[in-house]
Amino acid sequence: MAVFDQIDLSELGKHYNFRTPLQQGEYFAITPNNQLPRNAQPIVEDQTGICIGYSVAQAPGLWQIYDADGRFAMLEEAPIQAPLIDPTDIALFLFGAFRIFRTGVSLFEAATSNRVKAALSGATLNVLRGRLKSGLSAVNLKFTRTTAARMADPGRYIPVHILEKAIRFGSRRSDPDKVAGQFEYLIGMTRLNKKTVGNAIVYSQKKYTLHVIVRERDWTIMHFHIKAIR
Repeated sequence: MAVFDQIDLSELGKHYNFRTPLQQGEYFAITPNNQLPRNAQPIVEDQTGICIGYSVAQAPGLWQIYDADGRFAMLEEAPIQAPLIDPTDIALFLFGAFRIFRTGVSLFEAATSNRVKAALSGATLNVLRGRLKSGLSAVNLKFTRTTAARMADPGRYIPVHILEKAIRFGSRRSDPDKVAGQFEYLIGMTRLNKKTVGNAIVYSQKKYTLHVIVRERDWTIMHFHIKAIR
């Protein structure tokens, strides 16, 4: 059962810049509207804690790249100057999970090996980030003091891009508390947890419905919570 915040309905919203409080290996993703290939692997950002796309290994050093909504974006080939591939690492190279570090460098995750590293190009990352933001408002959402405090809690944090996606593309309905001018938005999302199993990196997935209550006159987030999909 969701625990609702005590909301001061008169409180003005403010703009905030949030840093992800998630532990390393924890990420969020929106539920893609398009069906991904079964072997699709997340492309995740440490800085935001969000999945910005997916890779599908087509051959050693060649991947199909899909955006966060499951739409095909491009083919990505490992750069020629990449370190040589040890034959024992071919299985890892075929797996093709990418992680974008806080420094902005994106590398194929080779689990226990350091011999196989292939960076996604800057152009590919820009396309994926651009598609993630596509259709979102240029005006940042506002938060109350209470909802801003929730964003510092690893158990309550939701990346702002996903909150925006819920408002832009989710289903809209009346506020459960019938507060005038407030509405609830719902969207599917996934919480990803990275684990290393042998020489493979595995992202366990748990699906949720995100509920966001917004005061629409100034686009202030009044409350948000997630509910597990059983």
